[in-house]
Amino acid sequence: MTGGYRALKPFLRPYRARLAGLSVLLVASTLSEGVGIGLLLPLIGWIQKGEEFFRQSPWLTDALSRLGLPVTAGSLLGAVFAAIAATLTLKFAAFVASARVYNPLMKDLRDAAFGRAVGSHIFYFHSTTSGELTQVLENEVEYAGQAFNFLVVAAASAASLGFMGLLMLALSWKLTLAVTGLGAARYAVSSLFIRRIRRLGAEHGALKGLLKSAIISIHQGIEVVKAFGTEDFERRRFEALSERVRRNADDSAVATSGNTFAEGLIGDALLCGIVWLAISRFQVEGAALITFLVVVTRVIPKVTAFNDARIRIAEYLSRVTVLPRLLTDGSPSLSWGARRKERFESAMRLDGVGMRYPGAGGAALEGVTLEIARGSTVALVGTSGAGKTTLARLILRLFDPTEGRIAIDGVPLPELAREEWTRLVTVVAQDTFIFDDTLEANVKYGAPGCTDEQYRRALERARAKDFVAAMPEGDQTRLGERGVRLSGGQRQRIAIARAFLRDAPILILDEATSAMDSETERLVQEAISDLSKDRTLIVIAHRFSTIRGADRIVVLEHGRVIETGTHDQLFAGQGAYRRFHDLQALRGQERLPDAV
Repeated sequence: MTGGYRALKPFLRPYRARLAGLSVLLVASTLSEGVGIGLLLPLIGWIQKGEEFFRQSPWLTDALSRLGLPVTAGSLLGAVFAAIAATLTLKFAAFVASARVYNPLMKDLRDAAFGRAVGSHIFYFHSTTSGELTQVLENEVEYAGQAFNFLVVAAASAASLGFMGLLMLALSWKLTLAVTGLGAARYAVSSLFIRRIRRLGAEHGALKGLLKSAIISIHQGIEVVKAFGTEDFERRRFEALSERVRRNADDSAVATSGNTFAEGLIGDALLCGIVWLAISRFQVEGAALITFLVVVTRVIPKVTAFNDARIRIAEYLSRVTVLPRLLTDGSPSLSWGARRKERFESAMRLDGVGMRYPGAGGAALEGVTLEIARGSTVALVGTSGAGKTTLARLILRLFDPTEGRIAIDGVPLPELAREEWTRLVTVVAQDTFIFDDTLEANVKYGAPGCTDEQYRRALERARAKDFVAAMPEGDQTRLGERGVRLSGGQRQRIAIARAFLRDAPILILDEATSAMDSETERLVQEAISDLSKDRTLIVIAHRFSTIRGADRIVVLEHGRVIETGTHDQLFAGQGAYRRFHDLQALRGQERLPDAV
């Protein structure tokens, strides 16, 4: 809970002026409420003694005269009403002031958490789940806000209790001491429940994260579930998790209700004890006793509100577990330099590049040295797990190599400004990710400043114009999560249209055309051929037709370069490349085996 407070504290600083105003309103409403209750004593005295009471209370007549009010019962009633109206007005103003801190604070927290997450190193996303990230941005931010709300309630209740305590002391210090003793017992009992509620709150947060992960996994993997007929298995697994959530909620309800029961019991005992002590022990006069009881009846709900606020603060902050780490520690992002680079001039060079993923047993790449000249085509060949995709990701600079370096025209990639490198390189991936947005937004992703003419031309060159026109709402059709409304060939053409709009001189191409009908495959191949013109190509090779025309073919095995050369050079040898070719020829296939 302390860590959660430290993480949230910086976000309160911009609202110090509003918090100061809120504090003033809370204090003013407390004073106004105290004045209203204090006026009950003379009001009860007037009820008991009539006009004689005014003659016996010169302080009251003097106060009314200073206010320009006649010394009458009506003035006294008016003052009580004015105090009550002022209290309600001030409480309303405090509620509005609290909302004007709470709502922007929630926005700041959510924006900061999302910004830290999306800016984190890609390995952060390898070590967390989409359910956990959703839990942070959706639930934990809300829990933090609710903790702030109850902190305001606790502060208001504490201020009011302090003022009411002074009023009670003025009426009877003996009864006040007795009330304080019973109040301390009530506080101690609440503390016992708070400890249990805090533990259950932390468990609740973890369970909600697991529940969200389960829902997202099912939604994204429903085709696998249907294909394997595992609906019953998934249903049982979800029901088991749901049962844990239910038991946690039941335990929390019992703990919270138990605290309410104990507080109510002690509160009733408090009232009974006050009456007995006042009558049999302390001989408190009627008007003072009635006023004291009125104060106590106002104090008890405030003590309840204060203890309830303590419970809620403990409950909600105990559920805020990942947000503080994300806001304070986060996951380090890649550092970029400030060097500008207008164009790709001569060559990209990889010197002794090695890569070992965090927690992996072995290296994904070792000692890769390679030069890629401007305008050339380099094909990466190898079985699954050879390191082709890792090499492509390093060139994209999704992460940095653990050994060696990558430089363009002699400039190491970390020294470049990020926008410079993302402008120079683009990718058409095998598994094209489609956002749950319109088709137009997906094509323009990464190139928001393009003109309508450039956009239309990109669709045409990607051979996507006809299928876009046939969609229910044209290019304004929403494509669904992960592009469920598109076929594999349509996804690839969206990716190619994106690349046309980016118009980067370096293109990483994973030409996936498997599982397509011949006509779709022809359209995609035409679009790829058009896209490849006048660019430097790095191809994760799937087809010998692509490989034959490459300026250099790099054969990878277990993260190492084992062969390099042209198609003719490698085919003439008796190495891994020749074995791939002969194996495909034997199978009557054109595609390489075990392609990524």
